[in-house]
Amino acid sequence: MSAPRPIARRLGRASWDDGALALFAVLLVLALVTFQDYGVTWDEDAQNWYGIAVLNYYLSGFADHSYMRLYDLFHYGSIFDTVAAALDHVSPFGTFETRHLLNALIGLVGIVGTWKLGRVLGGPRAGFVAALFLALTPNYYGQMFNNPKDVPFAAGMIWALYYLVCAVPQLPRPNWRLGVKLGLATGLALAVRVGGLLIFGYIGVALLAFGSWRLAESRSLTRAFGESWAGGWRLALPTVAVAYPVMLLFWPWAQQSPFVNPVHALLYFSHEIFPYGTLFDGHYISAADLPWTYLPTYIVLALPELVLLLLAAAPVVAFVRLRRADVRRDRAHVLGVFLLGFAIVFPVVYAIAIKAVLFDGMRHFIFVLPPIAVAAALAAERALAALAHQAWRRWVYGALAAYGFYHVTVMAMLHPDEYVYYNAFIGGTRGAEGLFKLDYWANSYAEDVAALENDLRAEYGDDFMDHDFTVFVCGPPESAAYYFPPNFAFTPDRANAEFVIAFTKDACNESVTGRTIYRVTRLGTLLSVVIDRRAVLAHGSRAATLAAVR
Repeated sequence: MSAPRPIARRLGRASWDDGALALFAVLLVLALVTFQDYGVTWDEDAQNWYGIAVLNYYLSGFADHSYMRLYDLFHYGSIFDTVAAALDHVSPFGTFETRHLLNALIGLVGIVGTWKLGRVLGGPRAGFVAALFLALTPNYYGQMFNNPKDVPFAAGMIWALYYLVCAVPQLPRPNWRLGVKLGLATGLALAVRVGGLLIFGYIGVALLAFGSWRLAESRSLTRAFGESWAGGWRLALPTVAVAYPVMLLFWPWAQQSPFVNPVHALLYFSHEIFPYGTLFDGHYISAADLPWTYLPTYIVLALPELVLLLLAAAPVVAFVRLRRADVRRDRAHVLGVFLLGFAIVFPVVYAIAIKAVLFDGMRHFIFVLPPIAVAAALAAERALAALAHQAWRRWVYGALAAYGFYHVTVMAMLHPDEYVYYNAFIGGTRGAEGLFKLDYWANSYAEDVAALENDLRAEYGDDFMDHDFTVFVCGPPESAAYYFPPNFAFTPDRANAEFVIAFTKDACNESVTGRTIYRVTRLGTLLSVVIDRRAVLAHGSRAATLAAVR
């Protein structure tokens, strides 16, 4: 009677893996159908020019160094922007639509990496849940279409963490192929942002934890140190040998001084200059003088409610599992979970400790969202395993399904501005309004331009193209100007613009008078507006004429 059980277990594993593949297929279809819905974000115009400049650097035989004249972008690797610039020459889509599709595909690669890590640490079901949690995290999903730095970096980091966790069970003699894969993932992360050096710190922590465990097992310091040392060079050597050239290949500035410039970039980003205030709890605070709660608060409020609750439970679940662990059999699992927790906690604690300059909420820490999804999935796995023996489990499954439907509905109602999501613990986006940042990327400007064009076409009819209109754009001009019809002209003169497109960031929507003719709202929350100032300008012109006559 017990013979079919292994078969049933295999079928169970296959079903969760098949579910993961189905999830990836759904996400791919969604990306292909919706990638053109997303607007041009604040950084994208400069990043696009950076990619073009770096591509010219290679095409000119390394002679064109114009990439050095684009703000501070030379401090970044250029892998995404260079690939996007090259694809733009053959893509049937527009420049930014091409970038958005590429961005979405890389974001999907990050979700696959999250599945792989969840699977290796908790089994097929945990892997599926981890991928699902990340896909349903609006601050990841909403930015994976048009965030050209943080999402590709997050994808590289989660794959590197996955390969490192896979290498732990093989210590002190890890397969060199794992070192190569780890090096490739690390190099790709470094080719986006120098913060990928964190992986080498994770390697050091893994070796230290392994050595400490072996010391407790063998009671021999010499043996523990020897095995850690042997594992260290077997793992670190291929990682460095692969990661460093990959990083240099896509980072022209680092090529000029391969050992010094990456260090300069690391120091630069540790205390990046941002001479403006950033919104936190209803107050604008200097980005260089933030309370330590700034980053943790934004992370907590950006997580879906269920993921946040499971994340809070994860340390307790891990502690209980550790107490019950068979030391020899479960060493690799315990060390893997420890690395996962370290990858979540350390970057946040380090940023707080050095008083890093932060802005745009938690945007620069999107790379902690994939490991957070895995940690929450591991807690969910233990809860589901315990729940399987309860008579009332169907009620819980029903509640989970209802919550999932509710959450997906919220994301759909936010589309394509999913990233402005805040969870119910702050009252959703409506509760966060005026307290925390919303559309700081200006993603909603594409909708504003379309609405303004439609309004003017309705007003002028067939004569619409015979009239020219001046438009001031608050913040990033290209976020709106990319979508302008030929008779729209951007003007930097806010006071004399016929129309103003403005988001709520820094109360820019309140900086001019006029008639609001369109409002982009999500779930009752204002993101941006279109203001018609023609009557204001006409009144001012008439007043000036009367004054001149008098």
